Formats: sequence, structure tokens, C-alpha cells
Amino acid sequence: MGVAILEGRRRRMLYESRLYTAVPGKLPALNERFAKQTMGYFKKHGIGMLGFWTDEIGTSNQLTYILVFDSMADREQKMSVFQADTGWQQVRAETEAAGPLVAHVHNTFMRLTPYSPQPQCRSNVQEWRVYDAMPGKLPALQERFAKHGIDNMAYWTEDVGSSNRLVYMLGYPNLGARETSWAAFLADPEWHKARTESEKNGPLVQVSRHSILRLTSYSPRS
Repeated sequence: MGVAILEGRRRRMLYESRLYTAVPGKLPALNERFAKQTMGYFKKHGIGMLGFWTDEIGTSNQLTYILVFDSMADREQKMSVFQADTGWQQVRAETEAAGPLVAHVHNTFMRLTPYSPQPQCRSNVQEWRVYDAMPGKLPALQERFAKHGIDNMAYWTEDVGSSNRLVYMLGYPNLGARETSWAAFLADPEWHKARTESEKNGPLVQVSRHSILRLTSYSPRS
């Protein structure tokens, strides 16, 4: 398969970020279900899995994971078959006999930016960052990241939802390495020059949010 074809397929891949807020006290049971059962059914039905994370800093009852599909149609077909699987339905009924494990689900569909590396989970700690760009400034923000980004795992824009949002994930060996890396980056005179130049007509980012995540013991690693 040619390089151009592979690159085109990579750009078309659909990533689904799913954030589960567990019922108080139920996160261990939710993690156990994913580790021992849910992942097996995902594999059975050809659902790609990038990684599974719990919050290292912040909300203590959340599970975040990212699924990978060839397209939205591929996602709809595979998730429909998964949900209809009688084995999975039995697992869910048994594990929720004493009540549901999940209180709230939030999902987002994303596609890689042209400058994003191929996502890989190799480090122990990840940082999930969401930038809501100023109206009309997302192209300029993406250009700045493409030229001056620090070490990174992946960059996405939303496929369904906000049209001015950039989502990206960074990786670190540990929290101490994160602090060292960011201190060096923010003190870099070349970065200050790049930021000043890219914001000469006004700021690019309206709101930014971030969370520190750690891969679960059962998460795939690459």
C-alpha cells in the first residue's frame, strides 16, 4: 500500500474520546469490568483502542478512554453489533445487578490534525489539553503548534461539535518530568518570539483546560 494511501487513511481515522463519571465508589468495579470483559468484546468486534486513563490530579471517579474507527459509518456498525452482543448484555446485567456503575458519559469525535504524529501510548503520565480558539483563529493556532510544538502524543480537532477547538495530549515519564519540561519550554526565548509574532493581531486562545491522566494497568501501550 502506497505512502499517500496510508497517509490518507490515517487522516480519515475517527477517534472517539469517552469520559465516564463513575457512580461514587464504583470506579474500581468499572475498571475491573473493562480489564476483564469489555476490552475482550471490543477486540471481538474490531473496535480499536488507543488507551484508558484515570485522573492523576483532579476528579477521582473518572475514566477516560479513546476508541479508534475507520469512519463514522464504521463506528456505528461496530458499536451497534457490540451493544447487541448477548454476551456483553449478560456481563453488563451481572456487573450492574446492585446498580449502575456509570453516572454520566460524555463523548467527543475527533480527527488528527495534518501535523499530528501517529498517537502512541508509551509514557506513564499524559496531559490532556483543550484549547478553545478565538473565533476565526483556529488555523493560526494550528500553524503555531505545527512549527513550535513541544514533544507530543497527538493533536486532534473535533469532527462533531465545536469548530474552533484544538485537543492534544502530551506524555511524560512522571509528574516531575512534566514540571521540568514545561519550565524549560516557557522560558525558551524562541517560544516567546513565536508567541509574540503569532499573536500580533490578538490572542489565539480564548479558553484552555487541562487534566493530568495516568494509564490504567490494563490499557494498551505502544
